[in-house]
Amino acid sequence: MRALAVLLALGLAGCQSAPQNGPQSAIPNEVGIGTRSTFAIATPAGLVGLDAAGKIIGRIATLPKGAVPSAPVLHPSGRIFFALSQTLEGLGFGSDIYSVNVDGTDLRAVITREGPDVFYASPSFEASGNVMYVHRRAAKQEANNPGVYLETEDRIERLDLRTGERQKVLSDGAEPAVLPDGKTLVYVRIDRGQQAGLYTIGTDGSKPQPLLKTGDRFWWLQAPRVSPDGRELTWSSAGRTSAVPVGPPVASGNGGRLAHLDIPSELYVAPLDGTSLRSITTTMDDVTPAWSPDSTRIAFIAMGTFFVVSVQDAAVVVKAQTAGFNYGDPIFLH
Repeated sequence: MRALAVLLALGLAGCQSAPQNGPQSAIPNEVGIGTRSTFAIATPAGLVGLDAAGKIIGRIATLPKGAVPSAPVLHPSGRIFFALSQTLEGLGFGSDIYSVNVDGTDLRAVITREGPDVFYASPSFEASGNVMYVHRRAAKQEANNPGVYLETEDRIERLDLRTGERQKVLSDGAEPAVLPDGKTLVYVRIDRGQQAGLYTIGTDGSKPQPLLKTGDRFWWLQAPRVSPDGRELTWSSAGRTSAVPVGPPVASGNGGRLAHLDIPSELYVAPLDGTSLRSITTTMDDVTPAWSPDSTRIAFIAMGTFFVVSVQDAAVVVKAQTAGFNYGDPIFLH
């Protein structure tokens, strides 16, 4: 959800591609390197591929000029689905859901917004890959002050990829993640425009309830991700308050942290029953985590550095400088 928040806060109605002496020029020119990549990252500079050591080796695909990808996810078919923020003729600025083959071929729109200032993001799939859940945000700009948003409407929608049928699951929700049973979503609840914690709800819209049973609250949280083995959830948070004493987080050795007016930002892991949680590392900013296929590692980008850490002890497995961009949303390709 950070990507949407940044876009709304900055009012990027004239979103442009990165300067040629910045992130764009630091990325190798080769396109279609996904089959040789261990990781893919959606960045302000495009959808790029990294090798096992975290080195950027090129671009996954060629995207429309000025478009910025975010929130990638690997579909069971092997295609990459992601949100794409861009300005479209007749629709203005917003974001849509796209997909592309890992080798960079067959880039196509899956969901195109209905009008200006509508943002689709955070695709998530049932195990079959037949049904996708997305976060839809519609923003209302102040008439005499473009780029200043008066209010937003958030909801989670379900799309049947076989039939194209789309319907609302719930209002006041963001960043859905499907649990292994295919019947439950974890999401960020929105209350009067503000985050109100992690919640679960049936995919039919029934029985919404808080995920965490620990009494913990957060000033900011984003990007809940369910582990492939279906046992745990990870997310990025800042400003934790707890009903019980909280020990210091495990340090990752990646430096200080600067998120939300110096409020510490950390990466958390919890069992899906919400009965406990732990901070596995302190990050320098809000991050979008990604699980490894074996559920033992988590990747993220913090302040221009790509990390892969062990879930068990927060040991840094991979640490590599990015090509000039400070944040991005990674996924493991294998």
